[in-house]
Amino acid sequence: MKTHINIVFAALLATVVVPFGGPANAGQVPAEIATEAKTGMDAPFGYPSNGAPERVITVTPGKPRSIHVERLETVRIVDGPRSVTWTFDTLGMPNIPLADILPNATKVMIYVKENSMYAN
Repeated sequence: MKTHINIVFAALLATVVVPFGGPANAGQVPAEIATEAKTGMDAPFGYPSNGAPERVITVTPGKPRSIHVERLETVRIVDGPRSVTWTFDTLGMPNIPLADILPNATKVMIYVKENSMYAN
């Protein structure tokens, strides 16, 4: 009986193992970074997301230099040839420079407001 349980456990474990280190995913986040996404204190600005964004924001040169998002919102930000899909799970960080989540990005400030679902 014990051998049978070990075989069943091994089969279940084999079905949940996901291979890492593949090519870039749909969110253009390298797979190595996406699999190491951190939350809480390890990710004060939020984290890259593989999910579908709620909206897409394109940074246009010469336009206003700010982006407004809500906490826990997933947004795709496009800055020239660079882009990232990001979930703003920010732990009270109301202002974030875009360059902190998208290296070499245009000088744009991201303002994070509290999500209206959690306001009261």
